[in-house]
Amino acid sequence: MVFSKSQATLVALYVLASSQQVFGRMRWMERDNRPVWLNPRRFGQEHPAVIDKLSAACPGQVCGTLSGAAITPLLAAQPECSQQDMADQIIDAAQQFDDATKANMIALAVEYRQAEKNTPPDFTTNPPKNRNSVFCQKAPKHAELNGLVQAQDPANDPNLFFDPATGKTVTKGSQANTSPFGSSGSNNAAAAPSSTAVLAVSATESATATATASSDCESVVTVTVTASATDAASTAAAATSAAAAASSTADASAIGDFGSCSVPQIQFGVGFDNRKETSFEPVDQTSYNHGSAQAIGIITQFICDTLTNKCGADATAKATCQTAKAAADTGAAKTGEQADLFNAAFGITTKFADVVAIDNQGNAIPGTGNAAAQQASTAADATATSAAAAASSTSTAGASAIGNFGSCSVPQIEFGVGFDNRKETSFQPVDKASYNHGSAQAIGIITQFICDTLTNSCGADATAKATCQTAKAAADTGAAKTGAQADLFNAAFGITTKFADVVAVDDQGRQIAGSTGSAAAPASSSAAATAAATTTAAKDTSTAAATATKSSAASATSAAAAASGGNLQTFTGALGGVTPPPVTANADGSFQVQGNASFKDLNNALTRSCDVQHNQCANAANASGNKGDLTVSACGDQQTQCDAAH
Repeated sequence: MVFSKSQATLVALYVLASSQQVFGRMRWMERDNRPVWLNPRRFGQEHPAVIDKLSAACPGQVCGTLSGAAITPLLAAQPECSQQDMADQIIDAAQQFDDATKANMIALAVEYRQAEKNTPPDFTTNPPKNRNSVFCQKAPKHAELNGLVQAQDPANDPNLFFDPATGKTVTKGSQANTSPFGSSGSNNAAAAPSSTAVLAVSATESATATATASSDCESVVTVTVTASATDAASTAAAATSAAAAASSTADASAIGDFGSCSVPQIQFGVGFDNRKETSFEPVDQTSYNHGSAQAIGIITQFICDTLTNKCGADATAKATCQTAKAAADTGAAKTGEQADLFNAAFGITTKFADVVAIDNQGNAIPGTGNAAAQQASTAADATATSAAAAASSTSTAGASAIGNFGSCSVPQIEFGVGFDNRKETSFQPVDKASYNHGSAQAIGIITQFICDTLTNSCGADATAKATCQTAKAAADTGAAKTGAQADLFNAAFGITTKFADVVAVDDQGRQIAGSTGSAAAPASSSAAATAAATTTAAKDTSTAAATATKSSAASATSAAAAASGGNLQTFTGALGGVTPPPVTANADGSFQVQGNASFKDLNNALTRSCDVQHNQCANAANASGNKGDLTVSACGDQQTQCDAAH
């Protein structure tokens, strides 16, 4: 038989198609001289559903352009902060639209920030190991993104990360970006790898904790950086809130069949995802895997969408969810009442309305919480103001009566919520330069430290030490864990404060029983003042005058800087050439950290400035090999100095 030219071509193609060489084309290109089989991973994550929703979120070309630009930051080789920067851009663009469009775009920015970033496996190992994406080490521009991080593939090795800066694998803890910004662990327990919080505990506090363990079961660990202690507290908060939430009592036929998922339920509290403020999140993170949000609508929409997209719920269940979503919207915004209304639609009774709502500065929001807390909410909201007022108080006692405190200032303690990112009210020294100790719920930890410091560091005389012991004893007579104890301690030094007016709250943001603000203050401050007046021996008057002059000069300098729009951050340390970003006063009375967020309280703004410097310093230390004077440890020491400077 004679083959035509066309038949010969077909035969050749058949032979070629039967060869191993063609099957070899099913493999990827070689890596390290080895053929690599196609490894099906979550490479579709660079185009999550939120991008399509964003493209239709606003009129004109704005959202179309944003959605197109939002794809690139999710690719593996993109810098660690590109996803957060893109989310900030979405919120920036939202400001030009009406309220409804703006709210939707902000919600999409929040969703986008938590989308999974694509990361390649480590092909240098056999078999290849799945890696996590590293975390951004700067705070977001917009508060709505605070505490949010990208999701991670649950199949990843929790100890391995892909660093786009080097294109290599780094291990957890080897550099700052293997943990979220300002944290020694995960900011998103549902999405990011978990880790154990590292808490810095002073030797004095450890000893005090042992001595008081039988009478005070609270955790007395404190931190000198602003977010590292919150992971443990956040876990406890979530566990307590979840335990408080009840099971559904509704008939299954009435609320529907939720398929593979549990009956939806939302909790409300402070500390979720390392937030200072109260927020909402789903109780069952397995069925409804979403981080926290201040706006409950973000959570309710996600839950209702999940019933369709994942759970296989029936029509009745979906309808119940829409009813619950609408009910939540009728409650007071950003309060636990909204969670209660949502849960009630599913036959679940919760009492999150009793939780005092906290803003992102750690201040109680007036009119929220249980009836007693509502009665005193104005006092609670004044916590930061009271603290600032107390910090400016000066001793009116005669120098000879209270003693000579050597190189240190006259001791003073403040009481409030939000110290060291705590949810609960706590105590701390006002002058951290003289008495460098973190906050504690038990005032005895602070008073003991101050009295020890007078001997160990300050070179105080015997009268000053005796006055401190008198003050310590006076504080112990006040109602435990209330501002009255701080007032009694301060009164022994001739300092009048009104921390008894501050409502005491527990680590769930709830008012402590018996604490009603000013009513909680015992009428024994005069006794403390009398006790202080009986103290004998002399203090060097010139030292007291010099201290007062120094304080006045510092206040005048800050005031002048604020009036002129100058930098209020006075710390000048610059390890590795990294300086803290400037802090300036805004026209509305808030304080702006350059390139970062604005804060109602100057101290919080200065603390954020120190935090930013620390993270940039740590990155520089890691980049230079963590050698010589520029080490991560040295950066931590510098942060302590920066915090103590204000």
